Amino acid sequence: MFKKLRNTCIVSAVALATILPGQASASAASNNGIQIKNNVSITINGETISVYDPILNKSDFLLLPMRALYEAIGASVDWNKETLTASATRNGKMVDLTIDSMTAIVDGQEVAMDVAPFMYKDRTYMPLRFVSENFDGNVNWDPVTQSVDITLSDEQPETPLEDPYILHINNKRIVMKDPIIMKDSRSYLPASYIYDYLDDSAGTWLPDKSFELQVAGMNFVFKDNSNEVLVNNETVTLVEKPFIQKGKMYVPISFLVNALGGNLRYISDKKEMYIYVYRYMFTSSFLEKSYGTTSSPTTVPSARLEGDRDLFISDNPETLTRKLVPMNNATLAQYDVKPTATTNKHRVFGWHYNTLGTDVNIGITVQNKSTTESIKVTDSRGINQKTGNSWVGHDIGLTIADATLNNKLNKSDSSGIVIAPGETKVIETYELHHDYIIGFLHDLDIQAMNGGKPEYTIRTVLTKDNSDLTTIQSDQVAIDEYAKHPRGAWPSATILAELPAYTVDTPEVGYNISNGRTDHLQTAENSLSQINGAVGNPGHFGMNYKVSIPVDNPTGSTKTIKLKLAGRGGLYSGAIKVNGKVYLVPSLRVGAEYVELPDFKMKGSKDTIELELIHAGGVNLPVAIYVETK
Repeated sequence: MFKKLRNTCIVSAVALATILPGQASASAASNNGIQIKNNVSITINGETISVYDPILNKSDFLLLPMRALYEAIGASVDWNKETLTASATRNGKMVDLTIDSMTAIVDGQEVAMDVAPFMYKDRTYMPLRFVSENFDGNVNWDPVTQSVDITLSDEQPETPLEDPYILHINNKRIVMKDPIIMKDSRSYLPASYIYDYLDDSAGTWLPDKSFELQVAGMNFVFKDNSNEVLVNNETVTLVEKPFIQKGKMYVPISFLVNALGGNLRYISDKKEMYIYVYRYMFTSSFLEKSYGTTSSPTTVPSARLEGDRDLFISDNPETLTRKLVPMNNATLAQYDVKPTATTNKHRVFGWHYNTLGTDVNIGITVQNKSTTESIKVTDSRGINQKTGNSWVGHDIGLTIADATLNNKLNKSDSSGIVIAPGETKVIETYELHHDYIIGFLHDLDIQAMNGGKPEYTIRTVLTKDNSDLTTIQSDQVAIDEYAKHPRGAWPSATILAELPAYTVDTPEVGYNISNGRTDHLQTAENSLSQINGAVGNPGHFGMNYKVSIPVDNPTGSTKTIKLKLAGRGGLYSGAIKVNGKVYLVPSLRVGAEYVELPDFKMKGSKDTIELELIHAGGVNLPVAIYVETK
């Protein structure tokens, strides 16, 4: 073998030979035209290397042992014993060479060779010029001095991907400069994308060339081409092997997401990956699924609107098409507010799917219709989620429900703005890429500056050409007659249902919530906004649904009440608050799955269980609540 007179990286075994013109007679003859040529000197990037195994010449081309050659040029290599193929990688470029084959594979393309790799005295030899030049090196041969001078670039190519990969980490959309790499049906990602886009994260190279990744208190140490990973200083053996490419540590992303607690989806035909790490995405924990059927529930006997925050829904047309939205600018939904007090509270709930063939901007605007009274946005806060994924209930609905029930809506920059008479201002803006879905919930408080009753219009508007959103004041587009998603405005964003009292030790009882048969409170007919049509909201999207369950305990002894939740109209998920604590409900298949809520301990003769639900958008309704004594 040979030793480079400088530090080199350690690589796997396989040596490639290269084609050099003008190579003279060899020092000794060998079989099959192979000659030993030990009088050749080799310099790489100005530094001379020493060769301990023979340098060979065949058909006037120099060949070197595989391990030594790749070590010298700083390449990593995998050796396939069955196919006798060396797959070498340097600066993102891959060269596959097979013993006794005159065809190489360079970045997936076949390339003819002038001399084939071969075995010599149990060593693998391959062509020096071919390897060097196909790793973007320059090779010069001096026949007088019998010397080879090779110049290799250490710069990593920064050419942007023509069709880049898109990475989503907890609703952050990142256009990647690096590819997502699949090996043996497993996906790998540079670790830098994890620590660059997750809070409380860091990454660093260690002296032994391993890579340490810290995420939210967990510590991972990855080594190049090793399936042993240190997780919090304990060795874990994986099926996958991390690897270094273009100076970056590629990590097995499925392992990492599972270790952190989350979800992963890769849509290969769209080159989009979705990563969800729950400790960053959700405040609340998931309830565990149980499997089995539940009895048929009865309808809620009574329900009523509660609270002073009204609800304005922009969910029709849900699918934005060129037919439904033909112009560059459009009003999607409009609510002409008829104030009842000096300060008025609103909730704007939206859900739209962009199939317009271009990226668009969607916004919430407020137009002051008064000629004398200025209005002030005293509070403005909300949340929005977007996805190009089909998991809309999980990606969008659950996140919105969780944040709303936990009172963790994000404060908007529009808080505190003043809107003068006749003026229109933007409350919130959302960029929506083509073929993406957005869901948003925004709570908005507006006050008359001089103590009168304000007059204003709230709109959700859309622009395809980046027009000023405040100039879009047309009537709302027509509804989609074939997709009856809700659109309109109603007096309250909260419904309260009071169930009949449950007596301990009596049989289980169940009640349907949001079934559209017992609480016709949000219909098209009673919508406060009717311009170009309204559609009712029987599924109570964007609403808080409160349930009060009185419990009687004639025995006076301590009793444990068991509560279950099950979908009744199809796949269900949402968030539920049980006596002040919020839990997430995973997707439940109707008739097959349910969740058990935390036990309720009853010590007196009478008590009340308070529940509050928000359904995750994109799932079927209704849901049923069951009560029994444990």
